[in-house]
Amino acid sequence: MKKYFDLKFVFFLFCGVWLMAQDALAQFYISTYERTDAYWENAKEEWKVTNQDDNATLFEFNEEMTMFKHTTNSISSTYYIKESYYDEPNERYELSILSDVGNKYTMIIDLANENLRFIYEKNGTSYLVQHSIKKAWTN
Repeated sequence: MKKYFDLKFVFFLFCGVWLMAQDALAQFYISTYERTDAYWENAKEEWKVTNQDDNATLFEFNEEMTMFKHTTNSISSTYYIKESYYDEPNERYELSILSDVGNKYTMIIDLANENLRFIYEKNGTSYLVQHSIKKAWTN
């Protein structure tokens, strides 16, 4: 009787670990519904909005969280995740990313405030591209 219990326990333990591993390796998706472009205005110490539109986009992260694909209504780009950090109290991911054409960005996925931001510098000016999150999920 004891042997039967041990085998049953091992079987359920294996199934539980396998299910957790499947969830840990699931792809991660973020859909968005609005985009805002801005640059940092030093004199006023605030972001100056230059454009805002309501085009939906999709971010599709691979299972290993080493890269993602960003699809818009007009283009699809691939980004490579070089470094990542999760700020648990603020429910925020900070990523150092590199685009498929060599541009460097800081990406912030702010789940608490439901937005995703790309920040980059060009000619000494900081720029922001912010997407409002519609939904985030795993498969």
